[in-house]
Amino acid sequence: MKFLTSAVVASTLLLGFASVSASEAKFELQQRLAPVSTLQADFVQQVIDPQGELVQELQGRLAMARPNKFFWQSDAPNELVLVADGTTLYYFDPFVEQVTVAEQQASATQSPFLLLLDGETTAWADYEVEVEGNSYQLEPNAEAESQQSLQINFTDETLNEVILDDGQGQLTRIVLSNVKTNSALAGATFEFEIPPGAAVDDQRGDNE
Repeated sequence: MKFLTSAVVASTLLLGFASVSASEAKFELQQRLAPVSTLQADFVQQVIDPQGELVQELQGRLAMARPNKFFWQSDAPNELVLVADGTTLYYFDPFVEQVTVAEQQASATQSPFLLLLDGETTAWADYEVEVEGNSYQLEPNAEAESQQSLQINFTDETLNEVILDDGQGQLTRIVLSNVKTNSALAGATFEFEIPPGAAVDDQRGDNE
């Protein structure tokens, strides 16, 4: 889904990364993410085209809960809602009144951003990780279904930036602020009810 590419990420020239082995860097990143059971934050997202031009800027709120739940809502006039409930992913565009429904596991293989939700997902095997200070670069290996790369940046121990390169020169950068971790989140945060009258594009294989 293109939204997963643009709704989560990307940015500038990549840093020079240290000579820590890929397996050590991956383990270090997973351990750094592991203590975070929930995360909520405000965000600003910028999409930058291959020519370096800013083509879109959004702001809004997001929330995550382990092992694999996610909520994302951008503000009007570019309102979009993304909800992953652990099994199913819902993407709602109020402007066109359409809901796209997809299997969450399949979406995780297409967007490395969803790796943040689940340290046990097999999608981790598709990426090599390099580290420089508080910055981690995830590059897809030859067997990966997706050729998107991901950069995850921390300030101290707090996740504060995620950058996605779609493999074709488009970068998406998400900067987080007002980050709160390990706070209780209402269960309804990760529930989605299809609005009355909305068109539904169900992309699940069994069309449950």
